[in-house]
Amino acid sequence: MYYIAKVKFETVDDNTGRIKKVYEQYIVDAETISEAEEILNDRFRDSIAECAVASVQESKIMGIVTRR
Repeated sequence: MYYIAKVKFETVDDNTGRIKKVYEQYIVDAETISEAEEILNDRFRDSIAECAVASVQESKIMGIVTRR
């Protein structure tokens, strides 16, 4: 099952020096929402920027098709 997750990052704006919140979306292949959150937390654990999983929801995506 695929989940769409929003991850919030805090970065420093180069122009103003202020902390800026940036949201990015990721597709996560997992069995449950809890597993998707765990995968994301593991992925970004050593990130330079402060980050947190803002939301995870089930996706309507049926699969991912790639060229081999």
